[in-house]
Amino acid sequence: MKRRAFILSIAIVAALPGVAVIAQSALSSWPFFVEVTPVAAGLNQFAVPLHVLDKAGANLGDLRLYDANSREIPYAVLIRAGEDDAEEVNGTLFNQANIGSTAREVSVDLGEDPGEHNEVEIETEGMNFRRSVEVEGGDTATGWKTLTTSGVIFSFGAANSTARSNRVSYPVSRYRYLRVRVSADKPREEQSPVITSVKVLMSRREKSEITNWEVSVPQPQLLRHNSAPASSWTLDLGARVPCDRLLLTVHDESFSRPFEVEVVDDPNNIRLVASGELTRRRGEQKPATITFNDEVYARKLRLIVTDHSNRSLSIFAVEAGAPLRQLFFELKEPSAQPLRLYFGNANATEPHYDFEDELQSRLTAPVAATAAGPLTNNPDYRPAPLPFTERVPWLIYIVLTASSVVLGLILFSLARNARNYEQANAQPDP
Repeated sequence: MKRRAFILSIAIVAALPGVAVIAQSALSSWPFFVEVTPVAAGLNQFAVPLHVLDKAGANLGDLRLYDANSREIPYAVLIRAGEDDAEEVNGTLFNQANIGSTAREVSVDLGEDPGEHNEVEIETEGMNFRRSVEVEGGDTATGWKTLTTSGVIFSFGAANSTARSNRVSYPVSRYRYLRVRVSADKPREEQSPVITSVKVLMSRREKSEITNWEVSVPQPQLLRHNSAPASSWTLDLGARVPCDRLLLTVHDESFSRPFEVEVVDDPNNIRLVASGELTRRRGEQKPATITFNDEVYARKLRLIVTDHSNRSLSIFAVEAGAPLRQLFFELKEPSAQPLRLYFGNANATEPHYDFEDELQSRLTAPVAATAAGPLTNNPDYRPAPLPFTERVPWLIYIVLTASSVVLGLILFSLARNARNYEQANAQPDP
C-alpha cells in the first residue's frame, strides 16, 4: 500500500503542466512609446511630457530610447528642481532698538574682511504673521545704503503644520555692517516684533525650471472643516504626475484664509501635502501660490479653504506645477529616424549609462531642442505571462483534493499496518 501511495503521489506531480517560458524581444515588453523628432547629430534634449510621466515609473527608470533600426541610445534625465547652498558669515549683533511703535531694527558687524554675502535669516517671536523687512549695508556703522526694501518673512500654522519663510535676499555685497528692520504685520499686530537672531549668509542657487499646466476648476463644495464653514475643490491634474505647487487665480481683492491640500487618489489613504494661510493684500495681482512640503505623484488633489464667516473664494483658474524633467541624449552620427521613447514596463530595471556621468561636462556644448509626440500604444507589446497559479486557478483545487486523498490513503495504510502488528504480537491470556 505504501508503494502504491508513493506511485500515486509521483503521478499527481508529474501531471502538473510545466510553466511556459515566453521569450520576448526587447521592445515587446514596453506597452507605450512616443516618437521624438526632429533630432540632429550632437547633443539633444526635450521636456518629458505629462503623458509620459503618467505611464512611466516614478523614477523614470523604465524609459528606453531607440532609433528606427532598434538600436538603443543612452540618455540622462535631469530634474530641474534647483539646489540651494548657503554658507554662514560670522557676525555680531548690536544696537537692537524699536523704530516707533511698530518696527524694530538690529545691526550686524561682520568683521574687517567679511567676504561676499547676499541673504539674511531672521528669527522673530510670534506666529501667524507676514512682516516686511528692509536691509541696509555700509562700510561704517553710520553711513547706510539700501540693499532691499521688499523683503518679507512669514509664519502660519494650521492642523499641526506650519508654513514659514524667514530668509530675505539682497544683491551680493561685501559691506562690513548690515542693518535689518522688521515691521509689524498691520493691522494684525500693534507692537514691534521681537528679533531673536539674525544670520548672514552667502547663498548660491541653481535656478529651478518649473513646468505648469492648467487644471479645470470645479464648483466649490461647502462643508465644515475644523468645526468651521469651509469650501473644497477636487482638482483633477489630468494624469498621475509629479506635482509640488498650485497657482490660484482669485477674483477677491484681499483675503486671509487657512488652507489644506490633500492627495485623494485613494479614499482610504488621504494624505496632507500642504497647509498654511492663503493671503492677499489689497492691490496685489499675482496668483496665490501654494508650495507643497514635498513633491507628490498624484492624479487628484483636494484644496480645502476655511471660510469662517466669509463667502467662498472666487477661484476661476488653477495651474499645477512641478520641476521640469529634461531628457538628454547624444547622437554621434546621423541615426535612423524617428527615434522612439518606450515606457510603461513595470518590470524594467533602471539603466545605468556612462552618458549620465559625462553629461555635465557636455552641457557646455550647444544643445538641440527636440520634441516628443503623442502617446502611442506599442503594437508589438506582449504582456508578461501571469503566474501559473493565476493562469490555471482551478488546478490548485485538484492538487489539494488529490493531496488529501493521498494523505488519507497513507494514514489508512499506517493504521491498518499498526493494527495488524498489534494483533500479531498480542499474547494470549493465561
